[in-house]
Amino acid sequence: MKNVNRKIEEPESKEEDVVETEKSIQPKTERVTKSKRTFIDIIGGDILATDKFVSLFPFLIYVVALMMLWISNTYYAEDMNREIAELNKRKEELYVENMYLKSEITKISKQSTLVKKLKKQGIKESVVPMKKIVIEKEGGRK
Repeated sequence: MKNVNRKIEEPESKEEDVVETEKSIQPKTERVTKSKRTFIDIIGGDILATDKFVSLFPFLIYVVALMMLWISNTYYAEDMNREIAELNKRKEELYVENMYLKSEITKISKQSTLVKKLKKQGIKESVVPMKKIVIEKEGGRK
């Protein structure tokens, strides 16, 4: 008799353990199943057919377009910064060259330098001061 009672008691205790185990496991499997199901929906394309996605699709397109504009604007600004830096460097080089050429022109056009260069060709410096020529028109006016 004891054996029979034990057999009866054992399945009941196992059923209770199984029920308790299933209850404790069930929420975990629901979460896993739910997350797996969401992943499968995304990969399979089923999410594209849902009403929520269809209603949010224009907004999604708007956000994507804004992101593309933002990225392109960033690239454009970086290109402009590089170009500005190159132009500033070129400007400094031209400024230095301009100053050098101005000083060379000033040296060459000095009266003493001109006298030396023209002496070699046989042209002498005038020693007579310049005079102002005045032409009078009829009626005594200048």
